[in-house]
Amino acid sequence: MAHVAVLRSPHAHAKINSINTDAAKAMDGVIDVFVGQDLIDGGVGKMPVIWQVPDNKIPDRWPLVPDKVRHVGDSVAAVVAEDPYIARDALDMIEVDYEVLEATTGAKATTEDGKPLVHDEIENNISFKWGLGDREACDKAFEEADHVVKLDLINQRLIANAMEPRACAAQWTAATENMTVWTTSQNPHIIRFGLSAVTLPMLDEHKLRVISPDVGGGFGSKIFHYPEEVIIPWI
Repeated sequence: MAHVAVLRSPHAHAKINSINTDAAKAMDGVIDVFVGQDLIDGGVGKMPVIWQVPDNKIPDRWPLVPDKVRHVGDSVAAVVAEDPYIARDALDMIEVDYEVLEATTGAKATTEDGKPLVHDEIENNISFKWGLGDREACDKAFEEADHVVKLDLINQRLIANAMEPRACAAQWTAATENMTVWTTSQNPHIIRFGLSAVTLPMLDEHKLRVISPDVGGGFGSKIFHYPEEVIIPWI
């Protein structure tokens, strides 16, 4: 079995000028090193948005980013090695030339004019506006009310962080041309569809099996289609 470690961005917002993987590839026990353009050239598709809403602006998002990181931890490169320790050590040998860009935090501040755009094609960092309810009845209730109170409610940041981390493994069976993917996902059927229809279109759905053995805690965070579920079977 080979093992994969992913190099992640230390910056919230930065342009990738270059990536040098020569030293990592030269290490004993390293099988190969891949960057974003390698996956694109290999036929990998963009990460899909599984749940759609009306008028949603969907930006380009790749399993390994080829040009610009947009959050701390964004996936930049993947090392394949004979054991996990060599893979992680090789990450330190990858040289990435970042051009750090201005970042912004806070949902309200991020949507103000002049703030840095996470995706250049999405104006004011607003991907969609979602309304629910009877607007006319709501407006009428406010108009007829004797008193109207205004307040801002700021909720704390919420992270669904289970003790059991996400994990992924894949096996290619050449004799039958079948791919089996094991992933700690709450939604294996969606992962199977996303892989075969979008991110790894070279795999026919009937030739792809996705197994979720022990998921552990999820709290909704393990419903989505993550880059590692593309990187591992592609490699």
